[in-house]
Amino acid sequence: MKRFRIITVILALLMLTPTLLHAQIVKGEVFFGGNACQVDGDECFGFRRFGIHAGAGALIPIVSVNNFTMDIGLEVLFNQKGAYKRHAFTSSSTYPYAYNLKLNYAEIPLMLYFTDKDRYSIGLGASFGRIVYLDERNNGESTGIAIGDGNLHWKENEDRMPDISRISDINELDKVIRSAGVPDTVLISSVVDNSHSYRPYDFNICADLRVRIWEGIHAELRYQYSLRPIRTRMFYSDEGLQLANQIRLQYNNSITLRIVYIFNEHRSKANKEGSKKKE
Repeated sequence: MKRFRIITVILALLMLTPTLLHAQIVKGEVFFGGNACQVDGDECFGFRRFGIHAGAGALIPIVSVNNFTMDIGLEVLFNQKGAYKRHAFTSSSTYPYAYNLKLNYAEIPLMLYFTDKDRYSIGLGASFGRIVYLDERNNGESTGIAIGDGNLHWKENEDRMPDISRISDINELDKVIRSAGVPDTVLISSVVDNSHSYRPYDFNICADLRVRIWEGIHAELRYQYSLRPIRTRMFYSDEGLQLANQIRLQYNNSITLRIVYIFNEHRSKANKEGSKKKE
C-alpha cells in the first residue's frame, strides 16, 4: 500500500510538471571567474590563495508560477583552491615557514535555484570534487605531499596498535599512546607519523546569489565549505618540530565571484509568455 502511494505521487507530479513549466526549456550555462580561498585548520589565516573557476552546466526547470521559477542546476567545473601565507603560519608562531598550497579540483555541483522576476536568484546545493593537481611548499620547497587517506598513523607496528586515524584531539591521542604501552618519556612525534597526504575527494555545501546584468549575462557570488575534512594534521609548538601540541582537521573554505552566461534564456522566456497568453 505504501509503495502504491509513492508511485501515485510520482505519477501525479509527472502529469503536473508540464503545466507548471509553461513549456520552458533546458538552458545551457558557461561560467568563468575567480576564487579567494583558505584552508581552515592549517594555521594559515586569510583568503589569500586566488584561483581560476571555470566550467559549464545546465539549468533544468522544475517549477514556474507567475514571476517565480525553480530550477535544478548541474555543473562541471575546474576549481582551484588552497592556501597561501607569505611568512610564518602566524605572526607569533615559531614555525618559521612561508606556505603555499595548491589544490586543483574537477568538481560537479548540484544546485537548486529559486528565481524571482527572471532577475534575482538564490541557489543552494552541494558539490563533489576530485583532486587533479596537488602541490604544497614550505619556503618554496616541495613537502612531497601526496593524495591518500590524510590521516595520522603509527610509525611502526601499526597492525598491533589501536586505530588512531580518527583521533582529532591531542590529549586523546596522548591517552591512546600511553594506554598502548608507550612511556611518558617518549614524544608523540617519535611514535606517530604526521599525515603526508590529502584526501582525494572533497564534498562541499554551496550557497549562491545571482543577479542578471544584461540579456543572458549574470553575476554570481558563491560560498563553499567542505562537509568533511580534507586532511588531519599535527602541529608543533617548538621550532625543532618535536613537541606536538594540537591536532587540526582541515577544510576547504572558498568565495567565488563569477560571470554566468545562460543560453536559450530568451527562448525559455518567450515560451513562458506564449503559454500565459494561451491560458
